[in-house]
Amino acid sequence: MEKKKNGEWFFKILLVLFIMFLCLYSISMNGYVDRINKKKTLYTEEQIKKFESDVEQGADLDMQDYTLIKDVDYSNKMSDLGENISELISFTADKSIKFFNTFFSYLFE
Repeated sequence: MEKKKNGEWFFKILLVLFIMFLCLYSISMNGYVDRINKKKTLYTEEQIKKFESDVEQGADLDMQDYTLIKDVDYSNKMSDLGENISELISFTADKSIKFFNTFFSYLFE
């Protein structure tokens, strides 16, 4: 009975991780981050035009008028943990691919 309960927890965690992967993958494929970056670029272009017109008019310039007011840092312990886990997975995958590549190249020499 004890092994079955441990197995159930493992598969539940695996299912949650798979669902999280699917969500992140769909977000990246739909261009969510690209849309956010385009909005920032558009805002920057508008602010550059405003700055140039203010320079032509000889108005007093203040950098706060041309920068983003809201620059909120949303990082917390959970997001840092997720980033560390992601880097660990990336590192492990990179090392294992290199290992298998050298192993198979040795076999087929």
